[in-house]
Amino acid sequence: MRDVDGVIERMGGQGHGVLSKDGERFYVPFTVPGDRIAAKVGEPRGDGFAAQLSVLEAAGPDRIDAPCGHFQTCGGCSLQHWADAPYRAWKRDKLSAALTRREIADVTVGELVAVPDHTRRRAEFITRRVKDKVLMGFHEAQSRKIVDLTECLVLKPELPALLPSLRAMMMPVLGDGWAVDLKVTWTETGADVLITGKLKMRVQERIELSKAAKAIGLGRLSLRFDERGDAELLYQGEQVPRVRFGNVPVTLAPGGFLQATAEAEQAMADLALDALQDAKRVADLFSGCGAFALRLAAVGKTVWAVDADRPAIAMLGAAAKTAGLSRLTATARDLERQPLSRAELKKLDAILLDPPRAGAKAQVQQIAEAAKLGEAPGLIVMLSCDPSSFSRDARGLVDAGYRLEKVVPIDQFRWSPHLEIFSIFRR
Repeated sequence: MRDVDGVIERMGGQGHGVLSKDGERFYVPFTVPGDRIAAKVGEPRGDGFAAQLSVLEAAGPDRIDAPCGHFQTCGGCSLQHWADAPYRAWKRDKLSAALTRREIADVTVGELVAVPDHTRRRAEFITRRVKDKVLMGFHEAQSRKIVDLTECLVLKPELPALLPSLRAMMMPVLGDGWAVDLKVTWTETGADVLITGKLKMRVQERIELSKAAKAIGLGRLSLRFDERGDAELLYQGEQVPRVRFGNVPVTLAPGGFLQATAEAEQAMADLALDALQDAKRVADLFSGCGAFALRLAAVGKTVWAVDADRPAIAMLGAAAKTAGLSRLTATARDLERQPLSRAELKKLDAILLDPPRAGAKAQVQQIAEAAKLGEAPGLIVMLSCDPSSFSRDARGLVDAGYRLEKVVPIDQFRWSPHLEIFSIFRR
């Protein structure tokens, strides 16, 4: 393994400092621009090489002390050592650069919307028994090893506080070396926990887990043996786990998708409601369990919510019925395989798109084809969690005659390279 030294010149797109030397490029985690470093060169990565910091010879002007004791071990927050102002500018510039690569100009990227510390309400804890101890936390940076979490500055305080009890709960059902995932969501009615993994669960183990869940005050405990399987209910408290979208309470399906923070969700909802205020008929595509659809219906819109997640759609429909939102229709449908057709699109005033990380390629193609024939709605509100797929889909809409009117970056995942995006397209 060879060595390289020099000064970090800028931050790369994945949050690694970039050092250029002798015509080669090196990506060094846990560095910031201006750091003078020595590093060990690793495997090729993209247009350069991965490298590992070995010596910080002199700190750059924007390096600060990381506030978390797990920094550089935990893989969750890789940018705590960077001052806030350049970090915020870098995140905003990530979005600008993605649009520039797709040759989308004439749009001003808004200021980064910040999310407070200690607000993340869901996490997936990797859990493994090692002899007489249960490790529970996140993977180490660039490793499969587990950081046995004792603190976290991004999670709601209730989640780290629950970990000792969850470790004790899992000890009797894990054999030495066994590993499972625990998806934990903090709701209005307490913690909703879903265990995913292969466990030898006899009736007695199920009973013991149910007793432990009640003793530590969980809202619900469920089990599934793999990601595609159905969840088995092990324990249910007096009230089912629920969240609130606007003023509408919604029961969550075990392990169901939810925006990581209520604060980012609210920021996106406020922007969406403002953009869609004049639209009467709106399709909320990739709607999940209704974070935006229910808010839109509550202000009088006729809403068609569509998502492939059947449990989420069921929960959305039930919430709408209970709240008396008769103008909301919820449909389970795979939009990647069956996007809304031209005939369906022409009935709408606007579309809200909130696709997964891969984007909405198939649906954007259908919108683009309909738009060229004058049969697509004139307003598209799109949310995204990936600048690359967002800029690709944005290019498709622009080519179909839409103008990117507004784009706002939202820092839902602080101290990481991940970015949420809100945008408005108008034809």
